[in-house]
Amino acid sequence: MLFLKNSGLTVSILDPAADRDKLGSRYCSGGYIWQVEDDVHGSLLSGPFFPDSTTPFDGQGAPEVFEIALGADVAGIGDEVCVLGVGMVRRESPVKPFHVRDNPTVTRFVDWHVEQETNEVVMSASQSFRDYSIHILRRIRLKGRELVSHTEVSNTGERRLPLRWFAHPFFPVMETLCRFSLESCTPSNPAFEMDTEGFVKRKSGYDWSKGFFQPLQLSFGFPLRVEQQHPKLGTVNVSCDFPLAWLPIWGNVRTFSFEPYYHTNLEQGMKTAWSIRYKF
Repeated sequence: MLFLKNSGLTVSILDPAADRDKLGSRYCSGGYIWQVEDDVHGSLLSGPFFPDSTTPFDGQGAPEVFEIALGADVAGIGDEVCVLGVGMVRRESPVKPFHVRDNPTVTRFVDWHVEQETNEVVMSASQSFRDYSIHILRRIRLKGRELVSHTEVSNTGERRLPLRWFAHPFFPVMETLCRFSLESCTPSNPAFEMDTEGFVKRKSGYDWSKGFFQPLQLSFGFPLRVEQQHPKLGTVNVSCDFPLAWLPIWGNVRTFSFEPYYHTNLEQGMKTAWSIRYKF
């Protein structure tokens, strides 16, 4: 583990080489925020199985995902695809379309160059696959009670690069969960509802051991702010410094997560950058 510490918080970040027992095909292995500890309140983030042992697929903390796998559109069973931020993944499932949830085997992890300073960790990596070539920079910075996860992606290859990314922060369970800055509503479903003040809430009659995934209806294309309710802190404020492309929510008996998506296409030679900020 790598650690960022100040007078109030300790942030643990997975070492992409030393902590591979916690890494798999799903989450970006560079800049993976594993936990945030408060000096008074203890662990502030959760996970699908937290605080019990976890799996590389389920994870915990505040991981991030590059969802598009390069080459997946033509890969047959046994072929390898390139997952940004992860490495080479073997296609083992006939389920279409390809998704890493069905294909957990990483045949070769990407190598990250890691630099650590007092208040931040910077990780960078380059990946090449067929006509694609990508450079990724991840910067995790702790300043006071604010934790910033910043990402830059450069298309250094010969083809347009499709990019689909989302953050997957896991928070402790509460009845009242969060409120979004963008006008939104929750479609009819058995698990979640929205109250008159715009807060997403859990329905008490639902069997949360099964978990539930629900896309929201809201105004896309704008930056997003989230008031996330927290049993120890009252509120965690989250800012997404990118135009929101999609927003599902998910929860089970142990945790709740909102999943803000960023979509773009990078032409040859182009670069894009975005951040998600947590104020604990």
